[in-house]
Amino acid sequence: MENVALKYIGYVRKSSEDNKERQAASLPEQVYVLKGMESKDELNVIDILEESRTAHIPGRPFFNKLLQRIEGGEANAVLVWHENRLARNAYDAGQIVYLMDEGKLVEIRTPSRVYHNTPSDKFMLQIELASSKKDSDDKSVVVIRGLEGKARKGWRPGVAPQGYLNDKTTESGFRRILTDHDRFPFIKKIFEMFHGGTPVVEIHRIAKDEWHFRTRQKKRSGGGFLSISMIYSILTNPFYCGRFEYPVGGGKWYGGSYEKAVSEEVFNEIQIKLGRKSQYRLQNHQFAYTGSLIHCHSCGSSIVAEEKWQCMCSNCKEKFSITKNNKVGCRYCNTLIKDMESPKMLHYIYYRCGRKKNPKCTEATIRLDRLEKQIDEKLAGIEIAPPFMGWAIRQILEDNKKEKDFREDAIENIKRSHDQARIRLDNLLQLKISPANSDGSLLSDEDYKLQKSTLEAELKAIEKQLGDVDNRMIQANDQTEKAFTFASRAQERFNNTDDLKVKRDIFMGLGLNLTLHDGKVLFDAPKYIIEIEKMKKEAPIIAKGVEPKKEPVEMALLEEKYSLIPAVLRSRELNPACEIMLFVILFFRKVSDYVLSGVTPDFGV
Repeated sequence: MENVALKYIGYVRKSSEDNKERQAASLPEQVYVLKGMESKDELNVIDILEESRTAHIPGRPFFNKLLQRIEGGEANAVLVWHENRLARNAYDAGQIVYLMDEGKLVEIRTPSRVYHNTPSDKFMLQIELASSKKDSDDKSVVVIRGLEGKARKGWRPGVAPQGYLNDKTTESGFRRILTDHDRFPFIKKIFEMFHGGTPVVEIHRIAKDEWHFRTRQKKRSGGGFLSISMIYSILTNPFYCGRFEYPVGGGKWYGGSYEKAVSEEVFNEIQIKLGRKSQYRLQNHQFAYTGSLIHCHSCGSSIVAEEKWQCMCSNCKEKFSITKNNKVGCRYCNTLIKDMESPKMLHYIYYRCGRKKNPKCTEATIRLDRLEKQIDEKLAGIEIAPPFMGWAIRQILEDNKKEKDFREDAIENIKRSHDQARIRLDNLLQLKISPANSDGSLLSDEDYKLQKSTLEAELKAIEKQLGDVDNRMIQANDQTEKAFTFASRAQERFNNTDDLKVKRDIFMGLGLNLTLHDGKVLFDAPKYIIEIEKMKKEAPIIAKGVEPKKEPVEMALLEEKYSLIPAVLRSRELNPACEIMLFVILFFRKVSDYVLSGVTPDFGV
């Protein structure tokens, strides 16, 4: 290779803004190493450029200056602590190699290796730079995965907003968001005051003059009073109602595990008052009775849910809808929402036909509260008093004990049938292999295969019957008890929970093929619900509850009355050989309905 006078520019870099490279040597350490190489190898180093920027993305100012000086002929060699100091992305790596291709960059020297402008050295340099990029990509994947895992647990990565503190004492990866007890009460008060009608300007004055509220002091900022823009930022940040998007703009919203400063309902009302709708609410609100659970009676489309917001104008007392075209004021008197004194916000959820099968479907809608009122009335119609439930379950267990001998006899008969089938199969084999049948005159090959397959199928059927008969009654009793528990507790659980999944499960327990018609839900109720409703009409004592405050009820007297109810004993009268209560039969009918529809029965108990 032609001798060329080498003029080196040293380049040192520390990713102080990037936590992924904490193990890289500090800038002074890198400079010390380069100075040692300059002295030891008697190099002509004209300058050393120092930079504190990440190399994962292009755009480093001093790195660009390095390339420009080499491009201009000021230098033709680079001195670095490690190859990855130069580039960790494909664009910068390509520029380095291209300068070598052009002959403007003759040499790259590190403490462990020298790269000349030769094919083999450039190939090895590209491998090193590609490895640096691969290492960078791997670290990014690990970091992103860890941050997403943290978000799923309810802890938003990044700096906590006013009123909260970042946990700096816990091990990395397990750090939470703590409540700033000095500022959190004031943040809550800001939401309360604005929701109550206090203007932002007045909140700003109170926070400054009366509370003397100052923001959290940081290294380079903080410690000052809240500005009006900061108050608006607080009022519009969904983090305070327990929701956050990560990464920002990614469309993924998570529920926070930290203490909320305001309820979600109040936060949404504040957004409406400010003339906007919170984007997280539109993307993440879930509804209990959607997802093909109900269908339109007219066209068969799935029922969907939609939210409606209305405002009661504090000036003219008229109620107006808040839509995309009208978020700011009353359409009757033109008073702005933000100028109203304590405007009343109304929030409704409606269920309507999705109109996928018929865009012109005119089936009536139903409001959520009216839908749940119908569900409550349906549950009230099947509610069973706990004393009757306990008595009925005990009767089933008693009947099961009485059936024990019958079941044992049935099992013995099945075993005998199994033994006989096994003997016939053995005899068939003996006949086939006997010397007298050597010519197939007694049993041909075709007849043997046919009889053999028939007997084997019979054996499999008997074995299946033997395996099922012992567990059938136990399973029936267990599932019947669940059915009774559902009938006795469903209404109470439905009215005392805000869990949408629980409400949905209870609703599904009322029947399949639910349809919406003329603002009413048509229940295709399982037969066990129909029978319970029928028994309650025939025997009102079944529906009679036992309240703790009333005088104790004589259980023996109640049980005696239960035993005389025709609806309960009807199955025995119609079929004396059947010792199983009507409720077991009813439950089997319900199970059959669910099995045929492909759904496993679940009473949500």
